[in-house]
Amino acid sequence: MALAAVAVVGLSLPPLSLALSESAIPPVSSLPALPDGARVTSEGQGCASGGCWLELTVTAPPGVSGEDMATEMMPDREAYVFQGLFDLRRVCSWALDAEAGSVRFIVQYDRWLDS
Repeated sequence: MALAAVAVVGLSLPPLSLALSESAIPPVSSLPALPDGARVTSEGQGCASGGCWLELTVTAPPGVSGEDMATEMMPDREAYVFQGLFDLRRVCSWALDAEAGSVRFIVQYDRWLDS
C-alpha cells in the first residue's frame, strides 16, 4: 500500500510542477508547421503577470503574402494543442500582425489549473 502511494505521488509531481511553472516558454517547434520555404527570422521572449511567451516573426515563402501564410497555418488565427498525458499544459498560438511578407506569432503555455 505504501509503495502504491509513493508511486502515485512520484508520478503526480512532474505534471503538477509543469502545470505550475509561470516562467515556462514553449519551444519554437510548438508553432504549427511552417509552409515550405517559410522561415523564422526573429525570436524573442516576454513575461508579464499571466506568464511568459515566445514571440516569433516568420517570413513567408516567395510569392506568398503574410496574410495567406497566417490563414494557411491557422485558419482561425489561433491554435490550442494539449502536450500529452503527462504534460497537461496547452500550447496556445496566435497570428498577430500579418504584413506583406511576414507574420508575427505569439506562442504561450496555458496552465490548466487557471482554467
